[in-house]
Amino acid sequence: MGQLLAQQQTKLQILTSGQVLDGRVLEIRNKVLILDVGAKSEGLVADREFENAASFISTLKTGDMVQAVVVVPETSSGQPLLSVGKAAAESGWKRLEQAFRDKAEVDVRVEGSSRGGLSVVFDGIYGFVPTSQTGSEIAKNPQVYTGKTIKVKVSEVNKAEERAVFSERAISEAGLVARQEEALKGIKEGEKFSGRVVGIVNFGVFVQILKNGVQLDGLVHLSEISWGKTPDPTKALSIGEKVEVVVIGTSSSSKGESTGRLALSVKRTQEDPWEKQVEKFTPDQQVVKGMITKMSDAGAFIEVAPGVEGLLRFNKIPDGASLKEGAQVDVFIEEIDRKNKKIALGMVLKAKPVGYK
Repeated sequence: MGQLLAQQQTKLQILTSGQVLDGRVLEIRNKVLILDVGAKSEGLVADREFENAASFISTLKTGDMVQAVVVVPETSSGQPLLSVGKAAAESGWKRLEQAFRDKAEVDVRVEGSSRGGLSVVFDGIYGFVPTSQTGSEIAKNPQVYTGKTIKVKVSEVNKAEERAVFSERAISEAGLVARQEEALKGIKEGEKFSGRVVGIVNFGVFVQILKNGVQLDGLVHLSEISWGKTPDPTKALSIGEKVEVVVIGTSSSSKGESTGRLALSVKRTQEDPWEKQVEKFTPDQQVVKGMITKMSDAGAFIEVAPGVEGLLRFNKIPDGASLKEGAQVDVFIEEIDRKNKKIALGMVLKAKPVGYK
């Protein structure tokens, strides 16, 4: 009997933190998902891990197989704590895309609030409800909604960029939203507006404009804030700041469908500095000081003038030279490709190294 028990135990998995495994649903009760993962004890998805994947878990039934990740191999109760966040997120993106197409409501949990809006989570997918897309009731005191579940509609979903944007107003103030959608139809690409920054996220800023007496919001993507590099939008613009913008289209979902929100640009209201700046450069002669903005497989990208970058290829960098992002370096202009807006750079050397081409 003891030998049989020992043989059975050797077949059980010894779990480690971060381990990915398949589990079979045994039961869901009291906000706890119980899984058979082939270990000596049943695995639990509980507390925050359960809350983050609540919508996904509600679709599971006894006997279903689901992928899980070990968070804690063995808790004080002797059972492993698991996460189904990865499986929930994969399912979540599909459900968000379907909800966007169907214009359906979804439930999200509020994680926190800021002047820019609400941080929310849907099945492990973190998203954002801009201030301009929260109804007047939430706007009065957004902090009290932290930890609560609210109903929203999906206004933008892009799995590739891991971006999900929601609108609470589309539900709580549906009549006003309908008027905004009508106003959107009258806006043309290239139209310019004076707007106000109402939200800042890591991928850009939300700007509110006025069209026929109706307030509309649009996204200025990170790449459309300035002709130069803008790694941090909070250092370029601030909440409440007035900006000039031009309509460049409508934002799209990951499936290429219109989200109904404007795509705006700040930089295109200004002259592209590239042509004007390169007039100052003389190929094969002029030495300039630049800042390394990015290291890539091709070489070092160096800003040689505001909004103008050149590429210093690796075969132009001598052995032993230490280059890193943010460093200042002396280079000379080798070649200017005006058609493709590219500049080839060479490194200023005291002596020409072997193999330099």
